[in-house]
Amino acid sequence: MADEPDSEEASDETSEEAADDSTETATDEASVEETKPALTARKQPVKQPAKGSFTRFLMIFLFLLAIVTIFQPGMAQEFGNLAGLVLVPLIGFGGRYPVLTVLLAGALTTGISSILRDHYTDWIKMVRMQKTTSAWQKALREAMRKGNKAEVNKLNKIREGFTKDQMDVQLNSMKPLAWTFFLFIVLFAWLSVFVNSTLLVTGGQYFAVPWAPDVYVNYVPFLFPSWILLYSLLAIPI
Repeated sequence: MADEPDSEEASDETSEEAADDSTETATDEASVEETKPALTARKQPVKQPAKGSFTRFLMIFLFLLAIVTIFQPGMAQEFGNLAGLVLVPLIGFGGRYPVLTVLLAGALTTGISSILRDHYTDWIKMVRMQKTTSAWQKALREAMRKGNKAEVNKLNKIREGFTKDQMDVQLNSMKPLAWTFFLFIVLFAWLSVFVNSTLLVTGGQYFAVPWAPDVYVNYVPFLFPSWILLYSLLAIPI
């Protein structure tokens, strides 16, 4: 009879432990069920907009459009007339100061090109890649000097890791070229219209240079008209 309370207490403790175990198991199962949606959500890839593809297409389109404009005088004149809607009031000066107009046109091209290059270039990433490449080349030369083939193979594998970043940096540095080339063609088309239309009406088709008092803007001393040579002379220092 004395052993009955002890057996009852043991059975109570066993039932309490079983209840606790079942509670913990239910809690664990609930937590697993709660985490399943989160894990499933992580596994689903998030589609990003194809911004890089659109930018690449736009660059190729502008580059081809600029090339077509070079060989199509009618299209070049249309682009020149459209650009004149903005540039004539801005730097045209009514055709009274052709040299100043050409100078400001060169400064405008250089300024916009610099802004585009700064916008597309990740300078921090470029400097980091230059330092990484320099350190890798130094380590590779040292390994080759010592004849350590294992180290050379290891460095070649390391190179595969930053080659993609290096290509991305080079591609980003090439992006402004299409914009700059197209802008350059449009600006030259406008200068051609300006020289052959506005300056013809105002009678300002002559300008002075240090070696000649009167130079005709369409005079061709070499391969290009004088106004193109004047543009090159004024824009290169900028």
